[in-house]
Amino acid sequence: MQISQNNIDALNAEIKIEITAADYAPAVEKSLKNYRKNMQMPGFRPGHVPASVVKQRYGKAVLAEEINKMLQDAVYKHISDNKLPVLGNPIPKEGDDVGDWDNPGDFSFTYEMGLAPEIEVNLDKKMKFDFAVIDVNDKLIDKQIRDYGRRFGKMSNPDKSGAEDLLDVTVKAVDADGKVVEGGINNNATVTIEDVTDAKTLKQLVGLSKEDTVVVNPHHLTADHEALACLLGITHHDLHHFEGNVQLTINNIHHVEVAEFNQELYDKLFPAGTVPNTDEMRAKVRVNMTEVFARDAQWMFKRTAARQIADTVNPALPDAFMKRWIAMSNEKPLTEEQVEAEYPAYAQGLKWQLIESKIIEKNEIKVTMEEAVDHVKKQYSERFAQYGLPVEDDRLETMAKELLAKREEAKNVYDLLFEDKVMELIKSNCTINEVKLPFEEFLHKAQHMH
Repeated sequence: MQISQNNIDALNAEIKIEITAADYAPAVEKSLKNYRKNMQMPGFRPGHVPASVVKQRYGKAVLAEEINKMLQDAVYKHISDNKLPVLGNPIPKEGDDVGDWDNPGDFSFTYEMGLAPEIEVNLDKKMKFDFAVIDVNDKLIDKQIRDYGRRFGKMSNPDKSGAEDLLDVTVKAVDADGKVVEGGINNNATVTIEDVTDAKTLKQLVGLSKEDTVVVNPHHLTADHEALACLLGITHHDLHHFEGNVQLTINNIHHVEVAEFNQELYDKLFPAGTVPNTDEMRAKVRVNMTEVFARDAQWMFKRTAARQIADTVNPALPDAFMKRWIAMSNEKPLTEEQVEAEYPAYAQGLKWQLIESKIIEKNEIKVTMEEAVDHVKKQYSERFAQYGLPVEDDRLETMAKELLAKREEAKNVYDLLFEDKVMELIKSNCTINEVKLPFEEFLHKAQHMH
């Protein structure tokens, strides 16, 4: 067997493998003997079918199987021995195979490879990133407390809608004349009147009765684009291309009478006895919301920093090879148009993976088993704490190790911890500008991230 490599350019290479009969004959012969041992055919005792018959029936399939094994082993040994930075997997080059399967002799096969680019990343103060700090103000706290009160309040169905009510509606698209568009949007949903900030639309929705209809601009119903897409029954992508008004038909009206805030309610919302009055509840809500928003801000920082660095470094990729590999490796057949449409997002993610790996290697970042176990223990502890269930440390340790024994679960945990350490390195080495954002603006930014 002979293996040779032809470097087409810095990102593309080919491996040519030449195989002679002496390379594959012993493996084929051994495999055919095993077939013969187990083969049964009328007129012959088990295991005594003539070798010529076995070869005639299975010879071509066995030859293909054994040569394929040799090729796979040879390709990956070559990659390993030469420490090649391969992207995806090598793929056979179409029309470049040489050999006669009916009269086997010498064979030649060529594989195409995509190679990772050389990457240089300098994390220093010249690199600047924004870090969102969400403003936990009294308005947000008031809203959260009202939500608590409604969660444990009493539901009723008034005859007329009020400014704090919920409307069960049928949503239909209408044309410029206010007539329902045939074949257009037709969806059952719930409208939260309190979410409406447009004064004209708010006035339209107050004072309605069951079976009333009203035509509104749907973009005035909520600032939350994900919620609006669900309300209309369309995708987030389609929402950005939707223009015009919709007709709301009122199917039902729901009013929630806010529960009385007393010790009984405090103990339902927080660990018993920890919150004795409204002031303590507000302080607790502020702390909880600050912690939640800090996690949200960290999530946004990860996404924006990764994209900013990937756009700045912008390593070249073997794009043509990667598109062929995606099409070949996908479980379901993909058209050329589908590959072209999906590739930009895939390439963006791959660029960051390569950059992140370079940062990890250059800075010798490590994640220990102890760190992984502690991370999983903390997750389990927080999950149980939500239900007021204390769990002993030994039990958490056992559960964490059981989860990390699963390969895919362990990979997810380690990937997350490596990413966290990379982000902390970015924060310590680069210039970070804290930007205080109202919650609504933060939510808008988060919804428009891809």
